[in-house]
Amino acid sequence: MTTPSKPLSYLTSKCAALYMDPNIRLQLYLRCPSFGTAHNNEAMRIRDLKVRPDNFEINGTIYSLGVITQYTDTPNPRSVVLDNAKGGIQEHVDIYGLPPRRTEDEEENVELDNGEIVSLRETIERMEQDDARRGIPGKPGNRIRIQRLNLKAEAYNMRINDTPPPYRHYLQLSISAGELVKTERVVFDKNFGIAREYIEKRVFGISKIRVENLQIGGDKYLTDWDNNIGFQHGPPRHEPLFQYTPQTDNVKPLLSIRSLEIGVLKVTGILTNALASLRPILSQVPLKTLKAVCHQRTFPEDPIVNTTEFCPINVLRNRPNDRIHIRFTFCQNEDFINLVNEWKQREIRIGTYYSIKDRYDDSITVIFRTLRNIPGAKFGENEETRLTAFPECIIVPMGNDTELNVYRTEPIEVERDSYSSIVKIKWQPRGYATANEDM
Repeated sequence: MTTPSKPLSYLTSKCAALYMDPNIRLQLYLRCPSFGTAHNNEAMRIRDLKVRPDNFEINGTIYSLGVITQYTDTPNPRSVVLDNAKGGIQEHVDIYGLPPRRTEDEEENVELDNGEIVSLRETIERMEQDDARRGIPGKPGNRIRIQRLNLKAEAYNMRINDTPPPYRHYLQLSISAGELVKTERVVFDKNFGIAREYIEKRVFGISKIRVENLQIGGDKYLTDWDNNIGFQHGPPRHEPLFQYTPQTDNVKPLLSIRSLEIGVLKVTGILTNALASLRPILSQVPLKTLKAVCHQRTFPEDPIVNTTEFCPINVLRNRPNDRIHIRFTFCQNEDFINLVNEWKQREIRIGTYYSIKDRYDDSITVIFRTLRNIPGAKFGENEETRLTAFPECIIVPMGNDTELNVYRTEPIEVERDSYSSIVKIKWQPRGYATANEDM
């Protein structure tokens, strides 16, 4: 005799929701209405959340929303097949697959569309001439690009003449985990931004999200050449959060989340934009780690940055953080000396320390030599170095009866890298380290 099943109580459902894999939890929520109350009122715990320009990823499962094109009477052209395979169009488009017209003036719209056609034809002509000059007409990569540009020019021409296009657009949601891919499509008849916000709210619109590791941006850091000419640009990005310049006034809360806790935050693009997306939703719990690149040699003055407990960033000037970790050494001796001189002018509390990870003896030697040449600096030892393989410590007098102790730790990742070390730069009371006049 089988025992009849009983529904879970509310408290039991909340407990199950808290410890359930977030992707399974979402599937259960969408299929089981009775689970909705517990789901909406219990925090969701996510180990790894990656928010990229064209998708977001939860613990290895990728959710991607895009507009794909499907020809009605003929097979899709090769360029369309490739674009669909990459997720389709990531912005709002009209029935022709083009950005909506910007004005209500029909004459002006036609003029703008004709201008786009001329520009596209000129680009195609240059590409064909370049291929012919190099003796490689019909280069495979260029064939696809030229076909894509021709189709776009034809779309503008159809829009000018009010001709129905030979294709339709569909809104596609893809969920992929490894080789397993699930796809859902509906006819695209709404604003893309509204559709994306709807998906975000379905996934993240609960009381609280707790993320152990959050990445905002692509998987590679944008390059800030020489820190003065701006980030290296790539494909156009329509979402303000991912654009290549600060867009703080236009950035929306991240993924339509209502309340968010973060352990480690990694930002691979403009940090200012990422902070703008987090500020309205981030809880008061400080970040454990911030990984980011600076834009034009500066980090924004922001409570999120200033309260970070462990901050691997490449700028130390004017930072109030008690602890900062840097993943590379300083290259310019003069800049390092100027930085130490700036520290002397500030009231930095005892116990504050910065650390630099490096595995090359030459680089570490440069740091020690640079600091040793600062007036008043001496070699010595302190309690933390005296019995280690690297007992040497640089002592630099600072303000308010404090001193800077700079020393090297023993290898920290022996199994993976027997040479890995940390250089610590720590504020101590004056006299904490013992100077060695013979060194």
